[in-house]
Amino acid sequence: MNTKPDCGVSLQIDDYLDLLHFAIQIQDQEWQQSLIHQLKIFQPAAEQQRTPEEELWTRLDYINSKLTGLCNQLHAAHTQDERDKCQERIGLLQSQRLEVARKIKWASRR
Repeated sequence: MNTKPDCGVSLQIDDYLDLLHFAIQIQDQEWQQSLIHQLKIFQPAAEQQRTPEEELWTRLDYINSKLTGLCNQLHAAHTQDERDKCQERIGLLQSQRLEVARKIKWASRR
């Protein structure tokens, strides 16, 4: 895997974010840290200066994007097993979204 940004960076970042989401689900802390480190390599220096609140908004946008994709997958699912898996992932993302929204609300009150 390249460590320098190139024309495939967007796809690589999406791949790393998907892997990070899975690492969080299975609670593999070491893998999470490794993926986060790799993602930081792709992040431009200007973006590294974002505030914690901006990071939360970015995370919320990502979660919402994933939820939209999962809802589309749910509607296109052909089997009950596929629907169940989508609904499980949707539930996890909804919980994450609530937590991030609470953090944003708390951060805006400071």
